[in-house]
Amino acid sequence: MSCSLIENVYETSLHYASPAHGGWGVLKIAQLIPDSYFLFVSPAACGRHGALGARMEGRKNRVSYLFLTEQSIVSGDYEKMLIDALDQLMDFLKKRNRLPKVMGIFVSCIDDLLGTDHEALKAQLEERYSGIRFIDCHMNPTSSDTGVPPLVNIQNKIYSVLERTDRTDDAVNIVGNLEPVHKESELTEVLEKMGVKEVRHITDYKTYEDYQDMAASRLNIRLAPSVKYACTNMQRKLGIPSVEALISFRPENIRKNYEAIAEGLNVKCPDLSEYEQEALKALLETKKELGDMPLILDWECTISVFEFARCLLEHGFNVKRIYSQQVIPSDKENFEWVMENYPDVEIRQPQNPKVTVEEHVDYECIAVGYSAGYLSGAEHVVDIGGQHGLYGYRGLVEFLKKIKETKHEKADLKKILEDAVLII
Repeated sequence: MSCSLIENVYETSLHYASPAHGGWGVLKIAQLIPDSYFLFVSPAACGRHGALGARMEGRKNRVSYLFLTEQSIVSGDYEKMLIDALDQLMDFLKKRNRLPKVMGIFVSCIDDLLGTDHEALKAQLEERYSGIRFIDCHMNPTSSDTGVPPLVNIQNKIYSVLERTDRTDDAVNIVGNLEPVHKESELTEVLEKMGVKEVRHITDYKTYEDYQDMAASRLNIRLAPSVKYACTNMQRKLGIPSVEALISFRPENIRKNYEAIAEGLNVKCPDLSEYEQEALKALLETKKELGDMPLILDWECTISVFEFARCLLEHGFNVKRIYSQQVIPSDKENFEWVMENYPDVEIRQPQNPKVTVEEHVDYECIAVGYSAGYLSGAEHVVDIGGQHGLYGYRGLVEFLKKIKETKHEKADLKKILEDAVLII
């Protein structure tokens, strides 16, 4: 099946952003760096969402804002204003004994037009403020269709502050997922059977010094496509190879992930049959509980929504509709399988303005994810976003449990969205 099918199903249009769209903005991701502080430099409208999100989630004490006016942009004083603002900010933080180890300067699309030489600026600032690492970060949606879109770029930035070390230990880094993998997952157990002594994730660290431990790991395990660029640079700079083991909820692919990790560690993959049987049992029990109740899936609740749809369809579930803005390359084979074997499955683009004039569904169903719930008007909505910490066989079991429990609850979507703090 050729890519023409994707072109027939998906169209390029203006983007509609519903109240159910959002989540991890670039500022929130950058603030994962321990001992970091950020200066956000942009027109006021560009920074308001990040500012609201930081305030609502208790992260506002680690970011300041320099809002630009049209006059300041066209006058040519942009860089001088930035440096003056940093001087004031550093003085403020020093008096309060809060100088960071990493200072990030966030700029918006306007900076791409002004052409700031960030390397020269960073060199100047690091000489001026000895002992502080400066990084440039970008919130530029205009780069979304380039080779390094915002999510890819910011993940590269958060790992760029790791410094090469002479030691290598029996630890692995889990990268690409912004929330840590749930402890209930079998991932750590399986890795221990492969000889791994420690599993590391960026959220494990409170200080910049401790965070440097990740530079000593022997392998990066990539759980999302967006971190591949960062891992390429980590291998070049730190000498850490990586292996792809994308978040998956199809048992066959979960096994492939663990086999790939074992190969990356140059060890034999342990027996996975017990975990696999647990997952298959959960699929059977959930199907029995739901019967033919329709499911509507949301591309923001899992990296590979068509792979998840395929798993459910292969086990008899009634997948009625999928909200997906595009098909990522790693999910193309599953998209084609769904379209070929279940052509009646409806595809909707959640950011296409056409969804705003569609009638809500007139049948009882379960929407898996926020946008699917908001756009379809489903009575039952699984409270889950893109960063949920579910992984592996037991991740699938937990996911199915959430779906099964939702059948018996009518959603208060307004409260769900408020609790999720979805900031675009």
